[in-house]
Amino acid sequence: MAPSKQTTRIIQLPPVAIFAVGSEVVQGFVINSNASWLAQQLAELGFDVVRHEAVRDDKDAIAARIRPCMPQGLLAIVCGGIGPTVDDLTRQAVAEALGRKLVLDKDDLARLQARYAAMGRDFPQGSEIQCMRPEGARLVPNAYGTASCFLVKHGNGGVAVLPGVPREMKGVFTNELCAALVAEFGSAGRFFTRELKCFGMPESAIDLACRDLLQPQGASAAILVDDAVIRLRWRARAADEAAAAAILDPLADEARKRLGDVVFGEFEDSLEGVTIAACKQAGLKVALAESCTGGMIAHLLTNVPGSSEVLIESAVTYANDAKILRLGVSQATLDQHGAVSEQCVLEMVEGIARQSCADLCVATSGIAGPGGGSDDKPVGTVWLAAWLKGKARAWKLNVPGDRELIKWRSTRSAINVLRVAALKGALPDRPAHWIVPP
Repeated sequence: MAPSKQTTRIIQLPPVAIFAVGSEVVQGFVINSNASWLAQQLAELGFDVVRHEAVRDDKDAIAARIRPCMPQGLLAIVCGGIGPTVDDLTRQAVAEALGRKLVLDKDDLARLQARYAAMGRDFPQGSEIQCMRPEGARLVPNAYGTASCFLVKHGNGGVAVLPGVPREMKGVFTNELCAALVAEFGSAGRFFTRELKCFGMPESAIDLACRDLLQPQGASAAILVDDAVIRLRWRARAADEAAAAAILDPLADEARKRLGDVVFGEFEDSLEGVTIAACKQAGLKVALAESCTGGMIAHLLTNVPGSSEVLIESAVTYANDAKILRLGVSQATLDQHGAVSEQCVLEMVEGIARQSCADLCVATSGIAGPGGGSDDKPVGTVWLAAWLKGKARAWKLNVPGDRELIKWRSTRSAINVLRVAALKGALPDRPAHWIVPP
């Protein structure tokens, strides 16, 4: 929730370190989703998060993380460890790190006792700790649980303490801490982001093509890898969206110009989503013949709402007999060249095109491993073919990774062929960056 305008004043905000308290988080039994959510929300207020860390349920360990943040002028936001049990030690650790006494808020205690009475329950012995906070700290009410939270300013930074349960943490931050942070530290605008998503070119090549754009003035930039999808992200602090656009749009626009159809979308766009949209726009019907991808192409495409307007069918012809019976692949081709070959995959794509009467088709056949490879055809050898309105083309891929990654990357390569063909009205020259040169 955005703070009211009456509390804003333009100043330099402290950088933020987020700490998740809980041995279960450190040991991997609980995923720390709080940090990513908080970082995004803090960016809306103009805070720059510089660190995430998980800390076990140990008072000295928690205090050791918070203590050095103070001379560095950091705002430490601590999630978890504020309940009434013996392993809830965050309050004590914060007080120790700041060199302050832990004091009881009697009004807050009366509120908590009344809450238990309203539920017809006895007040648990030892629960008073939930109403204690370091001397001078500001109460941050928690309407979502029993443990009160707090915010204490210390030098140029300070400490804010929130519940560890995500539902409680989000509620307290949104409805209480957000406004409290602005009241204590002011506002310095917010962060805005532009992101381009790319496929078909390796990270190193994209970096070379856009290196100057990834070192911009007045913004930060990053190149991120999500398996085969490369993301270019720019981030800038600005007073409003128009000011941010003046900084970020020229960078993203120039990257699009340099990379061409390698860029397939932005932010939440998926490769399969934009592919279905492109096929709709071009009025193309699609059919698939899958072997090594085992139906993954169809699975991803049919995850997209409205894909029924595009996809006619997918034939998963895993066995050679299925390739013969379903697609018309010749026994002679299989005997002479094998199922993982240019000749076979071309016959597969021509067969599904002939039977489905689709406009655009793709076929895959490969060796996903871990066994089945040879010197001539090692694991990761994949043949991909496409057919567009009577013309066919095939590419040999050398796909790295284990069995799951080979299937996943081959699937994305096939979907990218569909996307580029729909956009250009012609089969692409290079639909994926692991194509083996002819």
